[in-house]
Amino acid sequence: MRPFLVTDLQAGKLPRWALLVLCALYVIPGLLGRDPWRVEDATGFGIAASLAQLPLSSWLVPQVYGLPTPQSGWMPFWLWAAVGKLMPQAVGAAPLVRVMAGLQLAALFFAFWQAVYWVAKRPGLQPIDPLGASATRIDFARTIADSSLLLLLATLGLLARMHETTGHATQVLWVVLALFGAAMALESPRRGGVIAALAIVLSVLTAGVATALAIGIALIMLPVLSQPYRLVQKAWLLSLLISISLGLFGFGALVSVSGAESHAFVQSWWASQLSAWNGLNPRPLSYALRTLPWFLWPSWPIALWALIRWRTRLEEPIVALPLLVGAALSVPALFSGQGSENVWLVVIPCVAMLGAIGLPTLSRKVISLIDWLAVVSFSLFGLIAWAYWIALMSGTPPRMAFKAGQIAPGFVPELSVIELVLSIAATLAWLWLVRWRVSRQPPMIWRAVALASGGLVLAWFLLMTLWLPVFNERNTYRDVAVQLGSKVPQGCIEARNLGLAERASLGYFGQLKFAEQASDPSTCEWLLIQDYGPIAQLVRPDETGWRWVLDVRRRSNSLERFRLYKR
Repeated sequence: MRPFLVTDLQAGKLPRWALLVLCALYVIPGLLGRDPWRVEDATGFGIAASLAQLPLSSWLVPQVYGLPTPQSGWMPFWLWAAVGKLMPQAVGAAPLVRVMAGLQLAALFFAFWQAVYWVAKRPGLQPIDPLGASATRIDFARTIADSSLLLLLATLGLLARMHETTGHATQVLWVVLALFGAAMALESPRRGGVIAALAIVLSVLTAGVATALAIGIALIMLPVLSQPYRLVQKAWLLSLLISISLGLFGFGALVSVSGAESHAFVQSWWASQLSAWNGLNPRPLSYALRTLPWFLWPSWPIALWALIRWRTRLEEPIVALPLLVGAALSVPALFSGQGSENVWLVVIPCVAMLGAIGLPTLSRKVISLIDWLAVVSFSLFGLIAWAYWIALMSGTPPRMAFKAGQIAPGFVPELSVIELVLSIAATLAWLWLVRWRVSRQPPMIWRAVALASGGLVLAWFLLMTLWLPVFNERNTYRDVAVQLGSKVPQGCIEARNLGLAERASLGYFGQLKFAEQASDPSTCEWLLIQDYGPIAQLVRPDETGWRWVLDVRRRSNSLERFRLYKR
């Protein structure tokens, strides 16, 4: 590896207020002011809201209003439901769950920064500088940690998914917690082992065995690749394995003293874990090849350069740790039953962490290219977002107004002065950032990803202010739930072909009482059937023994119909 030098100017500190504001603008928009969206967002919310209404003795069986969900796991919904349980009258369940999701994302950012900082401040990472012009280890570590967090914020695939109430979003936090524990283990192996073990146990209860096993194997293999971990190998591995055993034993003991319903749920959960391991097949692989280039942008090119640049020093913890964990987590993603963005979320922190160490050695031409792509793409996105929003609100030009209206047909948005002012302020801030970056050419390492992270935050902010009412109308079942709830003031409902997201939204907004899985649906007075696809366009079929009451559709989807019958 060719030597490099990071000077005091290059290790210049990113102002804390700027980093905190950027993180806040990333976390807060999209948390409040909207309903749970289909499909997985509403499902996760429904599980948390259902548990909040049940006694603690029933929490070993996560469910969506009476329907168990063994594929979902336990831990994230326990966290969200616990807040609703402690403060049932403080605020509605939906805002509480959203606030908890925001705090979860904030904790992820904090733990990720700390993980990178702990491994970046190790002695020997920078070459020896006899002239004394290089930055101190602390300054170097801080600027690498700042840059890695900006790179994480700039990664496209993390944005929308992390604002959903799903176990996949929570699992990213546990991966980062495992990275933090492994980083801390270099100085405090026992404490780091406990933190990493906690992350693995929580991964079992969130994303399942495959993801937790991948993290565990990667952490156990660290001493093989990295010499600094061999120095603390005995205490690190002993603490890790003992803590994992105690955590899993504690959960197993809790299940063993629970009822038969909990035992059946755990068996179903285990069966879902086995069925998810379908072997390597072309679909997830082809999906990854098509999706990952944009999903991991701009982290993956910088991470690839870091691997090339540091190929002779793979034993460095800041290289070995994200490389091993990221590679291990890619295995269950490739062996998943079908291609999905969610299974690749856990890889993003590893790619961003690895990319951070590549930033100090990027050439000026490469940095200029990254800046140029960020300015062009996000400025164009902002221009399009504003142009179509103006067309939607004013009706001019008609063609653009028509296309914008097709996002949520029949919906007429109202002008919000507060959201308009905030959107204008965000756009002006983006223009100022571009001008500052182009005119001053700052030497700091984090400059390479400042525009990319700022542009992505601008894009998200515009979508969650100007366009939030439109997207909320397109993805919510609130109106359907209210209409059905007005017709079914009481009594249980037998549901047929009803998805989990729809069940969650109808149960929460419409206060509908669905028949539990263990009960006899023939005792229910009401029947609700969901049709989806071409059948929803056909004449309503008769149901023997039932009298039709109501048909309901969402305005944004004519290929979906809810049929309500009374016995």
